[in-house]
This record gives sequence, structure tokens and C-alpha cells, in this order.
Amino acid sequence: MTTTMIVIWAAVMAFTLLLEFFTVDFFASCFSLGGLVALILAACGANIYWQVSIFFVVTALALCLARPLLKRWLRKPTVPTNVDQNFGKKARLLADVIDGESSIKINDVVWKVSCNAKLKQNDEVMIERVEGNKMIVQPVANTTKKQEVNQK
Repeated sequence: MTTTMIVIWAAVMAFTLLLEFFTVDFFASCFSLGGLVALILAACGANIYWQVSIFFVVTALALCLARPLLKRWLRKPTVPTNVDQNFGKKARLLADVIDGESSIKINDVVWKVSCNAKLKQNDEVMIERVEGNKMIVQPVANTTKKQEVNQK
């Protein structure tokens, strides 16, 4: 019976490690850790009830404690790409704001912008967000006033 249980726990570990390889979510690896402890107990000759009980206890502890720590430790910071990297950047208007619209140039690309303020050509604006194919901007002076109010 001991050899059979060693093979079963080794198979559980192999299957869950293989499953973890495809999911990369640290869920199946918690079962592998429980299988490892159960395999050690089987090799020491422990009763099957102890093996199964310890398997579930170790797996539950790993799911509750180790998995969140591993996910936080291995989380990679998100890098803004495409349009997202422009949020918060400053640019100069290419033309006067007429009917709430103008344009700016960022990285050799001309963007339509929408702004509620009456601004002139070459006024500095800050990009807040994108709606459709337009960037929503605010004058830099208003942006700094908003930041000062938020800091108080």
C-alpha cells in the first residue's frame, strides 16, 4: 500500500505541476505542495487518512497564505502603451480653440483635442484622457490649480 500511495501522490504532484505550467496562476501549485507533504508522509508509512487530511490542510494553507504572496511578489508592473503613455503629458496647441476643438502634435502624430477653455495657438495643455479619436485636454494653468486644491 505504501508504494501505491507514493505513486499516487507523485502522480498528483506531476499532474498539478503540469496544470500550473499552463495556467500560471499559482492555484495548481498549491495542490502540488500538498501532494509533496502527503508523499513524504506516505514514504514514512503514515496512514492513508493522515495523508489525505494533511494533503487538504497543506493545500488550504498554501492557497490562503502562499498564493497571495507569490502573486504579489511576481506581479509585473504594467507599462503604458500606445495612447496610454500620453496621459499627463503636456503639449502645445497647433491652432486656436474653436467650438471647443483644436489639435496638438505628439510624437509626430497630430491629434484632435477637445477643450472647454478658450485657448490660443501655442498655449500649453495637459492630456487627461481619450474619448474616441479625440484627446481631452485642460490648460496647464487650470491643472496646477486643481492639484493645489486637491493638496489642501
